[in-house]
Amino acid sequence: MKRNYYLRVLLRPYAEGDVVYILDTAVLKGKCKKLCPRWKGLALIIQKLSAYLYRVRLRNSVFVVNHDRMMPCRDRKLPNWVKENGLTSSPADASTDTAEIYCTCRKPWDGRFMIQCDFCDTW
Repeated sequence: MKRNYYLRVLLRPYAEGDVVYILDTAVLKGKCKKLCPRWKGLALIIQKLSAYLYRVRLRNSVFVVNHDRMMPCRDRKLPNWVKENGLTSSPADASTDTAEIYCTCRKPWDGRFMIQCDFCDTW
């Protein structure tokens, strides 16, 4: 059973400053779980504690979250509180840099393995 889990586990490497969504499994009493939003977001990764645990900051709170409960945010427009922290750059900011651009999402190559992006039309 444990062996089968580790065969299919997806390890996404996140870096400090990445913007993610957090899986929200808590449901208030009297609310339907199926109709509640599944993801809390946007959250900013503050610190990498281990290969699987990350310290994440929502707008007003800080959590320690497992990588299984996070999903990368691919929004093109980020809220002001994310931009004010200065930890991450939006796709519009990355196009003004002098760094060479490798992806049509206007993000510079960060050394990770690149596959065709689902949000690009020209690849």
